[in-house]
Amino acid sequence: MNNQTLLSRTVCIIAVILTISGCASIRPETDPLLDKKALRFSKQAKSLNRHILASKGSGWAKLETKTRVEKFRIAWAAVFPDKVRITFLLSGLPIETIITNGEKITFFSHTGEHSKYSYNSKNPDMEKYIHVPVKMSELILLLLGRLPLKPFDDAYFSVADSSLSTLILKQKWKRTAQHLHFNNNGNVDELIFTDPGGKLLYQITPTKYKAYDFGDIPIKIEIQDTNERKLTLGITDFIANPPIKESVFLLTE
Repeated sequence: MNNQTLLSRTVCIIAVILTISGCASIRPETDPLLDKKALRFSKQAKSLNRHILASKGSGWAKLETKTRVEKFRIAWAAVFPDKVRITFLLSGLPIETIITNGEKITFFSHTGEHSKYSYNSKNPDMEKYIHVPVKMSELILLLLGRLPLKPFDDAYFSVADSSLSTLILKQKWKRTAQHLHFNNNGNVDELIFTDPGGKLLYQITPTKYKAYDFGDIPIKIEIQDTNERKLTLGITDFIANPPIKESVFLLTE
């Protein structure tokens, strides 16, 4: 091995060490026993209503941006992990239906505002359509009464919250983070997603839960980002694990 090659490899190794050190410095020193408790609480939040694999329901959706506010009635059928049919209604009449089946997403206008169109995507980004930066998989989980937590392998209590009500979740080699806040009833009332610099990307706020015999369901949820865009979902009727035919996710005009 010549000196130039050795120098190049040495520089590369030092760069990796500095990168790892930089990532590691983001995580504060915490109590290992509390870390175990934080990880347990985080896993409990992720497993909320995991027994619900399908749902049907109705409610309303309110879209707010800097320039407009729109409110619709909604009806849906959803199957974990990647199937959903959502119809938006005004004055009791359907105006738009969105269907995804894990392979493609389809949009159909009942009013003729646009022609039916589809594109292939296993987990489409919905920002263009509902103005908040969430994936369809996250919406499906919310419509199943679950929390859309991203994968994580580390959890600890926020050092800025002495009440031990706020958890920070991270995944190895990723510098983005999820912040979970629990209310006095032990329910998650805020889920915040931040970038590597700690800047808010978007947040999901379940502001109201309803107790059913099969579990507590978030029935009012706000999703918003830093650009004053917000989607509020209100769930008025919820059926857990109903039989849903595969044909529901095939659009018939």
